[in-house]
Amino acid sequence: MDKNIDPRQQAVRDAVKEFAEKEIYPVSEQLDRMAEPRKFPMDLYRKLGEAGYIGYCMPKELGGLGKSHLEFITLIEELCYHDAGVGLLCAVGELATQPIINFASDELKKKYVPDCATGKRVPAFVLTEPNAGSDAANQSTEAVANGDHYVVNGEKIFIMHGDVADIGVLFCKVKDQPKLSTFIVETDQPGWQKRTLKNKMGMRAATTGGIILKDVKVPKENLLGEFGKGFRYAMGTLDSARIGVAAQGVGIAQRALDESVAYSKKRVAFGAPIAKLQAIQWMIADMATRLEAARCLTYKAVTMQDKGERISLVASMAKLYASEAAGFCVDRAMQIHAGYGFIGEFSVIEKLYRDQRVLEIYEGTSEVQRLVIAGNVIGR
Repeated sequence: MDKNIDPRQQAVRDAVKEFAEKEIYPVSEQLDRMAEPRKFPMDLYRKLGEAGYIGYCMPKELGGLGKSHLEFITLIEELCYHDAGVGLLCAVGELATQPIINFASDELKKKYVPDCATGKRVPAFVLTEPNAGSDAANQSTEAVANGDHYVVNGEKIFIMHGDVADIGVLFCKVKDQPKLSTFIVETDQPGWQKRTLKNKMGMRAATTGGIILKDVKVPKENLLGEFGKGFRYAMGTLDSARIGVAAQGVGIAQRALDESVAYSKKRVAFGAPIAKLQAIQWMIADMATRLEAARCLTYKAVTMQDKGERISLVASMAKLYASEAAGFCVDRAMQIHAGYGFIGEFSVIEKLYRDQRVLEIYEGTSEVQRLVIAGNVIGR
């Protein structure tokens, strides 16, 4: 074991490797190549929950394992090394449950978190709308008070697990309230209409949904936290999620590097392994350097999180750099593998290339991260 690696992290890596060999590799290709309409891999999701991976850093008293955020980020990195789509399954389960843990009443926590932590119920973080992506505060979905409940109408798009979720953490306007509020909604009612989005480029093991809400009833006691603080809750949750995306990038980049090193040693051209060519060596050197920088920035961010420090700036830096470093690494891996990388029949590079691309888009695009970083550095 590397002396510089926290023994807790090494334990996570060893456990995930064993899990991947048993549960991920036998189904990975099937999940990626599945014909439309795609189906959510419920059996695998349940196994992630049973292993404790969804509730890894959730409180023990709420059904989680109570691990540190560092251990959870290491978990996501390792899962994404083996299959980024499977890592995303786990990350989204945690993301969608965090607002309940951090901001809901004790009653709502006890009601919803344990089943989410163990994978028995699938939660979704229901924020994005057709006209409110990067401009997340500009929501059109609206809740109107009616007796002891609210009636909600609107539309959501690009919602991870939105096509199968049992529980939605819903961000919307409340009529006559100036700012966003948040509700926990049980989706098994006629007005909650969901569909699976088709022709997804990458991360195919984790499905994505569109949702139309028509007169959806939400009990007033399902208000999460306080009126008007929904945007704050969303952004606080996304700060943590951005470190998770950085970890996804590190896992993908590490796999791209490992595959490239192994291939360059066995691929012979001009009478020798291509690893002896300076052009290949320089590509691998650049990949290794960017990977190490991304990992260091990601671990710095999560260490600050575990200490309870403010993470908005460093989380955006980690997300921006690690996602783009992963893009660089998979691009260089594709160049090194050439035709054998471009055709997915021969290697995982084609899949890595597709899986990586969304890292620069979701949980805030690279452009949004630069705005956040500049706002913190320059001042608003």
